[in-house]
Amino acid sequence: MPASVHVERTFSEVNGWESVYTYKGQYADIVTASTNSAYVGNATRVNVRQEDGGYGVLEVTFASIDNTIVDTPSIEPETDVWTFAPYEVQRNAWEHPYFATLQFVADPGHVSKIVAAADSYQNKVRGDMEAGTRVGTAFKVEAYMYGSNADSNSETGTDGLPLGVYSTAIQNKTTELANMLAQGRETYNEDKYTLRNTRIVPANTLLKASTYRKGYQWTTNRVVDLILTQKVEATKYSICGELLLDFAGTYWLKKAPTITELYNGKFEIASEFINHEAGELPTEFYPYHA
Repeated sequence: MPASVHVERTFSEVNGWESVYTYKGQYADIVTASTNSAYVGNATRVNVRQEDGGYGVLEVTFASIDNTIVDTPSIEPETDVWTFAPYEVQRNAWEHPYFATLQFVADPGHVSKIVAAADSYQNKVRGDMEAGTRVGTAFKVEAYMYGSNADSNSETGTDGLPLGVYSTAIQNKTTELANMLAQGRETYNEDKYTLRNTRIVPANTLLKASTYRKGYQWTTNRVVDLILTQKVEATKYSICGELLLDFAGTYWLKKAPTITELYNGKFEIASEFINHEAGELPTEFYPYHA
């Protein structure tokens, strides 16, 4: 973007006080800035001039009202843009719904045993290699879950139950997850969604309003309410419809906003909401805003 700026303030009987911001830089950047509300929002005049060597000059004039901080606080944004975008997070392999059948009451901690079994096998391989011993034992999850490492039954004094007493689905998923972990494939990428709200507000805006309920899990309905209480445009109804249709019953974690002071005394406020399934985050740390 334009690299240099010069500010000149003048007074006239006709126009009162005016501030003229002059930017210089590559002509292509000047043209881009001339349509960017961060540079020209609420300007009374905008002038673009091309100079030799591929350079250009942007002159932006603001009337006195845009450079005066009034005493009455305001929360009305000058621009209000919502961006709905995907992003990826990395999760543990055993958290994938594909392995949901391994979360069963008959064997508490079953998944933890699988993870520990894979870790034990990897430790054995490392120990053999460090000792110069050939690694010749194939990995069998039963040997680590129900062998010498098996749970002990305090009543009978016997080892834990063998894997074969459980259903075929549990046996297959247990073996599949264990082999995956033993091979070092411990994570997967999950697509999630984020809502980002960017607003440019006057200098007299109450900035505290932007931090309201940060760290809370907002219901989809509360997020829709927030969108519709700000400047309403036709595109916002499309976003709200998408949220209510495909994200009902989910929650949106509000992150701390980024507040940036702009060149003309205004502020850019960027707030982000990250989508999570119900129960995905502990409510002790991230309470609901319903």
